[in-house]
Amino acid sequence: MAARRALDLARLKLSLEAWRSLPLTTRRHLVELGSGDQPDVAEITRLARLATPVPTSLEAAPLVDPDSEHAPDAVTEVYSKQGSLPDKLWQSLSALDRYTLAKVAERALRRDPAEREARLDQVWNEIIGHSATSTHVSPKGGVRMIDVGGKNATKRRAVAVSEVRMNDEAFKRLQRADAPKGDVLGTARVAGIMAAKRTSELIPLCHPLALTGIEIQLELDVEQLRVVIQGSVETMDRTGVEMEALVAANTAALTIYDMLKAFDRAMLIGPTRLLEKSGGRSGDYHAPAAAGHARAGWHVTMTQGEAAAQAAQQASKSIQRLCDVRDAPLSVEEVLAAVKRPQAGAVALFIGDVRDHNEGQDVSLLEYEAYVSMAIAEMRRIVTELEAEIPGTRLAAIHRIGKLQVGDTAILCAASSPHRAEAFQAGRELIDRIKERVPVWKREHGAHGPYWVGWEDARVAPPEKRGPKD
Repeated sequence: MAARRALDLARLKLSLEAWRSLPLTTRRHLVELGSGDQPDVAEITRLARLATPVPTSLEAAPLVDPDSEHAPDAVTEVYSKQGSLPDKLWQSLSALDRYTLAKVAERALRRDPAEREARLDQVWNEIIGHSATSTHVSPKGGVRMIDVGGKNATKRRAVAVSEVRMNDEAFKRLQRADAPKGDVLGTARVAGIMAAKRTSELIPLCHPLALTGIEIQLELDVEQLRVVIQGSVETMDRTGVEMEALVAANTAALTIYDMLKAFDRAMLIGPTRLLEKSGGRSGDYHAPAAAGHARAGWHVTMTQGEAAAQAAQQASKSIQRLCDVRDAPLSVEEVLAAVKRPQAGAVALFIGDVRDHNEGQDVSLLEYEAYVSMAIAEMRRIVTELEAEIPGTRLAAIHRIGKLQVGDTAILCAASSPHRAEAFQAGRELIDRIKERVPVWKREHGAHGPYWVGWEDARVAPPEKRGPKD
């Protein structure tokens, strides 16, 4: 079909005898010329005239390459039983594929109906196939990178936005620029720029692009304790930079999380979305301003008022529950009173006391340290989660910090429920999640001195690693 296209463009016709008379290298050259986007008609004519007998000129105008932007109506109608040919799919095809579809459609009208449909099915499956569902899928169903070589290089721009929400302590660190890891905003900005330049290495089907401009804007929102990140990317190329902008914004957000996670591991990232794009065949795009325009199942960006109302509603649920971290003795009566109610037929109480040993080591004193605001916020999140997961339960928890003697109570957890099974389950989950997620650290004192539990103190090695003089 490539050779047929080459000869049609040169308005020549070769008989089968004449085609066979040409050397194999000449035939291959004609096929290569016919496969290109802009075949050299003069070279095609020169090669064809080497045949014996010489080619004849076509009296009727042959089929020329169909429009590259839109499938001709006649072609669309002939393949109507096989599927549709939307503009995006048609534009993704090579010039030879478009010619082949049009040529077969033209000749199919001369065949009987049964033979015609079989031929159309064959050509459709070979050229379109699974690509009808996505241009990133090959006709046989394999993943592929779209060929953009035939497109013109034009100016393209995309803007994406993301955000990071955090607790008060992390946000104040950000404002004061005194995070232990260094300049958070400056590092996030550089990370976003670097990520945009390497998007094709992260996203398999993205093309490497020569980016002409990248800008990362970071805005602190004091009212909502968040950082709003906007990534803008520009290029003069054959495909868009939407993915580059999205990767830039998201990477900047992840960098902020990494540099502040010591103060809030429950930071929320996103939603990340495309705000606008310009350039290319598909035209310009601007994200709808109202959240209601988003499709079902998509992330929805709330207005500031909606976000504040939701945060207040969630906070009110947690504030009603007793969750506290304090440097004072704990009260069993207080935690039980927080969960008792007429509907509760069962109350499970967990009391965590300081014991005199741990993993074979004697313990004489225990010190607890915590980021208090972070710890309380995380406890409230855990309580809210569990009460949603196990309906009918009410939870409360208090953790003590400071120096505790053997026998002192370090933590109290209580769970009430109409039935004992749920109370036991909720109580166990509560203490397990607090131990796993709440930022509270302990240092044990024994015969060999103090040592941190769960990680090594830079100043004091754990007992098993100390020498006789330590």
